[in-house]
Amino acid sequence: MAPATAESRKVSLHETNIGRWLGWINERGQETVKDTRFFQKGNQTYAGINDRRHWQHTPPAVAEDVVVPPKHANGTTPVGWRAFRPPDSYLARPFPVEPTVAQRLPCVDQWVAHGQACAWTSAEPLRLDALWTWINGSEPILAATRDQVVGAAMKKKKGRYQPVFLGSRTSHFRTHGEMINSMRSVLKSMPSELVQKYILLTADVAADDTEELRLGSVPTWLDLEAGVQVLHHSDVFRIPRSLLPTDGDIERQGHEWRDDIVPSFNSLAIESQLPNIPNLAPTIFYLNDDCFLLRPLSVADFETPLYGPVLRIQFDLGVKSRPPDSFGLFGDKEGEWPSLEFNQRFGKRSRRYLHHIAKVLSTPLMREAAAIWEDELARTAEARFRGHGPQVNLVYLVTWYNIEKHRESLLYSFIMLRVDADADGVISPAERSTLVAGLESGKVNVALREGGSPHYVALNLQRAGIAEPKETEYTWISSDGYPLIRTTRTKTSAHCAIDVKRCFAGSSSLGVFRRVAFEEPDCGDCLIAHLISKSGPVGLEAFLPHPQAPNATPPAALPAKRWQDAVFAPGLGREYAVDRM
Repeated sequence: MAPATAESRKVSLHETNIGRWLGWINERGQETVKDTRFFQKGNQTYAGINDRRHWQHTPPAVAEDVVVPPKHANGTTPVGWRAFRPPDSYLARPFPVEPTVAQRLPCVDQWVAHGQACAWTSAEPLRLDALWTWINGSEPILAATRDQVVGAAMKKKKGRYQPVFLGSRTSHFRTHGEMINSMRSVLKSMPSELVQKYILLTADVAADDTEELRLGSVPTWLDLEAGVQVLHHSDVFRIPRSLLPTDGDIERQGHEWRDDIVPSFNSLAIESQLPNIPNLAPTIFYLNDDCFLLRPLSVADFETPLYGPVLRIQFDLGVKSRPPDSFGLFGDKEGEWPSLEFNQRFGKRSRRYLHHIAKVLSTPLMREAAAIWEDELARTAEARFRGHGPQVNLVYLVTWYNIEKHRESLLYSFIMLRVDADADGVISPAERSTLVAGLESGKVNVALREGGSPHYVALNLQRAGIAEPKETEYTWISSDGYPLIRTTRTKTSAHCAIDVKRCFAGSSSLGVFRRVAFEEPDCGDCLIAHLISKSGPVGLEAFLPHPQAPNATPPAALPAKRWQDAVFAPGLGREYAVDRM
């Protein structure tokens, strides 16, 4: 089952921005050089002040003048660091194919088709991994390393008027003791039986005295024997072979790639490599160090086999689609390039931003999306600071991939598997009657079903033996259709319009599917609303092929970045259709 979106009525997830703007206090005083964004024009270096309207001349930073404190891995390591052995290879490997939490439901056909819940009988309990990423920007070794990188970039870009590592200001990395309180809040709010692992991903640097070991950053207050798995950037940063030269030692090239980008000071770059964390739980609860939990929570506040992962989307803030080279001088966009990628894969439309709080991610879907956009994610990893080069927001990518893939699956199941019942690729007159039944008027009333109401959610979770959410109310669930459908609303109803001749022209089942799914998204959105109404008060039966339709093995297909290159085979049967939903 695809995701539910949620609204936290009691504000169980809270983000604080303590210290976000503290750095700007000094930028108007003596510490301007340290806490500003640097630009160059001719032979002059400028420091941009917070409001971006005032400029102040300052001497350029020189990488050679930065002194990094000693970094010894043998003997006594520096405070806040530990020696560890990095992996032998930095080449990306294929992700294991694993079922989502919803696909593990024993009565998945009954639930998807008719909305009838059954008991969760899996021997594996519903558990998740709590995951933090953290950079201790106040630590002397990391601070000096960051200054070296910024200084080298300024030297390289000399004479060109452009940003030099946007997002490199010191205030962006200062530590204010938030991480310890974020962890404490999770330990307090989440039942211990719900969490499989607590994972902390931090920076690492090369050691001065050995190439076999590196130094990994660790909080000085953290007991490494207390059950928190500490990983470092070198443990997870990986590059696809396709992005490396074909000649030469490819393993050596992978090591050189790592040396050029680790440690990373860019949260988007670090997040882009989360799929490479080994042995992840099926669900991830991902937090930054300034995210805190304030109230007790249950598994249904995160993900369940009935409703999928809980997504918190800001529906009043749209995300446009623009190529990465169009962001201009202050480009630090976190959704516009990914939305362009979605347009190429799922059809053009405006999508919505995510609430800036902790996020829930389905591990199998995250890795599925990462396999499609592996090159873009690897390029994101190469940007050591925010705003430096094109960057993909992995969390945005995975969230909307989840939603768009569900929409695609609904339309694929109906047209390619139900309408084209004989799987010959041609919509016969009899099959066309199935396609257009009930659409003759061109007006579709959008059903306001009760399946997503708090009463029905609680009842279904009770039947499954799963605790209901404590601090979350689902405002949309996947069986409600596509959340961005455009409708005409009155006080008592809502409807959408569909042009049967335009939307369903032609006799090719693949052609009709591609039209309603990608070329004319409004056609597909309204068709989904129509079929949901035909399915009754709950369930998605009207989308599914007949229970007796023969099942078939899907053809092997490579991940596709464009819908024109994706494979949509007919005749794969009901089991395949249900599994995709």
